Amino acid sequence: MKKWIKRLLIALLSIILLVFLAIAIVFNVIITPEKVTPKALELLNQELLGKVDCERIELTYFSSFPTFSLQLTNGALLPNKSFYKQDTLIRFKKARVNLSVLGLIKKSKEAVHSIELNSPKLFFYVDSLGNSNWNNLAKISPDTTSASKEKKPIKASEIYIPKIIITNAEAHAVDGLSKLDYAVENLNLSIKSKTTNTGIKLEVEKNSDRIAITKPKSRPYNLDHISVESDLELTFADTLLTVKNSNVSINDVHFENKGYVQLFPHHKKIKVNIDSELSTRSLKNITNTIPPRFLSQEGLKAKGAINLKTHIEGIYSKDSFPVVNSYFKIDNGSIAYKNFKGEIEDMNADIHTYINQNSPEESFSEIKTLNILGTGINMDISGDIKQLTKQPIVNIQSIADIDFNTITKNFPVHPSVTLKGSIHSDLLADFNSADLEDFHFNKVNLDAIVQVKDLLISSQKDSAVVSSENINFKIHKGEDNAKSLTSTLVVYNTVAKYKQWLDTSMKQVNIDFKADDKPTTLPQFKADIALQDFEMQATDSIYSYIKNLKMDAEFIPKSEKNLAHMASEIVTDSVTLSQKTAFVTIMGAQTHLKVSKTPSNLWEPSGNLSFKSIYAHAPEYVYNLKTSESGIAFVNDNITLNRTKINFGDTDMTLTGELKHARGFQNGELVTANLKVESNFTDANQLMLALAPPETGEIVTAKDEVVLDSVKAANVTPGKRIFRIPKQCDFKFSTYVKAFRMGFININDIHGEMTVKDGVVNMNNINLTTLSANMDAYMKYNPKSNTEANLDFRFYISQIDMNQINDVVPVMDTLFPAIKSFEGKADFRIKGNVLLNENLDFKLPTLRGVAALKARDIMVINDPAFNDVAKAISFKPKQKNPVKTFDAEVEFKKGEVQILPALLEVDKYRIALGGVQRIDMSYDYHVSVLKSPIPIKMGVDISGSNFSDYHIKLVKAKYKYYFTDKERLIKKADSSVFLQKERILKALDYN
Repeated sequence: MKKWIKRLLIALLSIILLVFLAIAIVFNVIITPEKVTPKALELLNQELLGKVDCERIELTYFSSFPTFSLQLTNGALLPNKSFYKQDTLIRFKKARVNLSVLGLIKKSKEAVHSIELNSPKLFFYVDSLGNSNWNNLAKISPDTTSASKEKKPIKASEIYIPKIIITNAEAHAVDGLSKLDYAVENLNLSIKSKTTNTGIKLEVEKNSDRIAITKPKSRPYNLDHISVESDLELTFADTLLTVKNSNVSINDVHFENKGYVQLFPHHKKIKVNIDSELSTRSLKNITNTIPPRFLSQEGLKAKGAINLKTHIEGIYSKDSFPVVNSYFKIDNGSIAYKNFKGEIEDMNADIHTYINQNSPEESFSEIKTLNILGTGINMDISGDIKQLTKQPIVNIQSIADIDFNTITKNFPVHPSVTLKGSIHSDLLADFNSADLEDFHFNKVNLDAIVQVKDLLISSQKDSAVVSSENINFKIHKGEDNAKSLTSTLVVYNTVAKYKQWLDTSMKQVNIDFKADDKPTTLPQFKADIALQDFEMQATDSIYSYIKNLKMDAEFIPKSEKNLAHMASEIVTDSVTLSQKTAFVTIMGAQTHLKVSKTPSNLWEPSGNLSFKSIYAHAPEYVYNLKTSESGIAFVNDNITLNRTKINFGDTDMTLTGELKHARGFQNGELVTANLKVESNFTDANQLMLALAPPETGEIVTAKDEVVLDSVKAANVTPGKRIFRIPKQCDFKFSTYVKAFRMGFININDIHGEMTVKDGVVNMNNINLTTLSANMDAYMKYNPKSNTEANLDFRFYISQIDMNQINDVVPVMDTLFPAIKSFEGKADFRIKGNVLLNENLDFKLPTLRGVAALKARDIMVINDPAFNDVAKAISFKPKQKNPVKTFDAEVEFKKGEVQILPALLEVDKYRIALGGVQRIDMSYDYHVSVLKSPIPIKMGVDISGSNFSDYHIKLVKAKYKYYFTDKERLIKKADSSVFLQKERILKALDYN
């Protein structure tokens, strides 16, 4: 019996091993990732209007035992191609689709057991019309039923949602309806589903480290340590999502939620009815969630009840938002410690907030009671704010006294926290914020006192410090007929620091404000402001310093004829603004500023700024920007320059004209300019290096001076990249430059027109003088990448020394080196297209174009190559041999230069020459002797790899039919050569 069992076990084990062996062979030999990937992607994309893309898909069993799994590597899910915003929906490094063997056999939709995503990046977008990038992702079968028939309701049995597990994700959501932007860190999400007769039940578990919520032009509002556990039920008949039970925790503070969310996808609406309530009503339970560094838990005795309820109800769509009704109460609260005599003996709060975005004038916040009393704290606040979300009407009374010295002595303050000093405030406010915005101070009832003495609040763990020797603020509304409103603010030695985000200090601030509303005259509202030694460092290495600043301001209220505005004059000896190694310092600045309120309730600045000098540097620039005494005028972000002087390295410029919408440099919108540019000297080499950031040579700013280490910065070897101009720039320049340097070229008296549009630079009809020659130029510069640019060019040069042509067009030394053998004046024209490398040098193999030379009464120099050719044709050369005429046409193509047959008359000789010059310096030239003392026509072939290594061979004259008046002989010539020469001359505007 035992032997039989033993044999059976061996047989079963053998079968199992054979099965595993077969699976291993199938997975590793037959069903390989190379075969699975394209087939799986094809199947996945059949049902999607979007697209699944993946580098590798493999079928696994042993690592996911006992289920089969599809392992996806480096994949992404893209939205429907018809959706205008094509940001990737999901991007992941690893994903797993777990499959049910039984479901696969039955070909059931439940074959997919679960989907796991590890460390994905998710993106959700809803525009202002309610359209989502996740809408219409899956294909929908066309409805073949008639329009009169009702659509069949969705059957729950037809829907299946596999288990979804997402770990360590980053999510980004943009809501165009509410104008909110959400960024979620370390998101973990689990969704389990169960199909019922009427719909689907969902169990959702979610947690994340932080959700940052941002509104346009606002800093993020952070929610930390968020978790959600919810039981939901979705019924298909009425698209109703019911919240059965939900627990939301924010920083260990728990909320219970109940209600429903009803979806109307065809109308792009969501109906919301949710009740949310704080899970506990015990103040002690809430205090237990506060970190010990803020509130010690040892010996803590807390009493009282706390209650927070919120009801959200309404329609969420493009044109409407749900109404939020919130109640917050604390009754008979108290906090004390077992071994300390201090006690906060009375804490009460009763606050009701109602927010209705659809009817802003109905929104309000009512503070019935908010008081805290005991051990150095006495706060009592009451009042209300009406029209909370639109021009609030404020009616607040408050009194507060905080003595930090008393708190420190009577409460267990954490060793890392330091508290010293005192704060006293008394406030009585009754005004409409619209009157404040429109400078109708006579309608503002405001009496306030804030006194701060010897304040020090610091937390070592949070790297936070607030300190002030003295802050004294008073504002008083008079009871006389003038109803004058006066205010003073005095600040001494105040510092505020928070981690690496903020570090600011000011030595002294004085503000005096007075508003008189006399019945016989116009209202007069004026302020005098003085500031000394203001310094600020903020996140991302932002730095600002003002040594001394004085400001006189006048506030003009809104009237029937004019909108509200403020006029001011500001004088400062020095202001420095910097970010990392980029900075700008303004010395001796004075500005007349007017800030006006527009009909759309925006504030628009205008005025003018004058200064003694400006120093500026940015990491994009090797050289520093400097200006001498000058000024600019501005309206909003439109700037007018009137002979504003700028120095950049060795370059000086004077700018006159207008630049409009300068803010576009930051937000990518169109920036236009129409400027006249004058310069005594411009160094193009330095300008072209502008976009190569220095690796060393850091620029330093000091509080009372600017230290410019420009020598070190200028001599650094930067990483090369093509000079590029932002595509949002649309500029027109009228230029005049007395002296210009580019490479080893020196040019004088440049004048012409230049435009910049879509990142392309067009230099139109540029006239200049170079090497005693006149030149008309045209260039179109179009960057293609960081290392390559396209250049269309045309240079027409009159009466230039032939041996100096290479100085103006440096590539001629390589493309047509024989030109160095000539002396004398010539007209030279070249036109073409070429790619430039990161050094702005020609990529010669890409050069396509034509050139032509017309010379009279020049000399050919007797060099070794010319001497050997002369011997071959029995010519006795002199040191310099006069040439009556020399006309040549040249074409550049396919990495070589084709020199068409050209006539050269030297002494009693009439010679035709031509051939091919290559960029590797190899060449094949031919010289035909058409006339000589020897009455025969002969030719010489010259070939070689350079002009010191050449080979000469006597041959027949190839060009004897090209330069004759006899029609009979001309017909024997290659007609295509004549056509090619004619085409080149026409392209270069030679008549």
